[in-house]
Amino acid sequence: MNRASGVFSLLPHFEQVMRDYPGVDIVVSSTWREAYSIEELRSVFSEDFRSRLVDVTPIVASAGKPHVREIEILSWLRETGREYEAWLALDDSPWLFSPNCQNLILVDTNVGFSVRTEQALRKLLDPYWQS
Repeated sequence: MNRASGVFSLLPHFEQVMRDYPGVDIVVSSTWREAYSIEELRSVFSEDFRSRLVDVTPIVASAGKPHVREIEILSWLRETGREYEAWLALDDSPWLFSPNCQNLILVDTNVGFSVRTEQALRKLLDPYWQS
């Protein structure tokens, strides 16, 4: 199975899954935050889901820094006083995270948000958030 046409084509599937976890905030750490404002990013989501997108992570200069995406997420958590909260990242770039990062759900670039991704996400969220 290949990714459906379009960058955000699988977003409805992601939203449907995340509706089962209404207490989970969404923070964008992808390169999309460099090209689009948070308002533009929110506009991609369904109207009822937009308030769940609470922020974007800071951009950390990556020259010579390993695991930069994880560093950006941890920086955001510290800056917002949420460093003790559980977090998960959906990403297709494992080199942007420390090896064996327990908070990373690796997404297949060619498939996108798949049933396998959904199952991994639910497995990690279920102990903390029940609908």
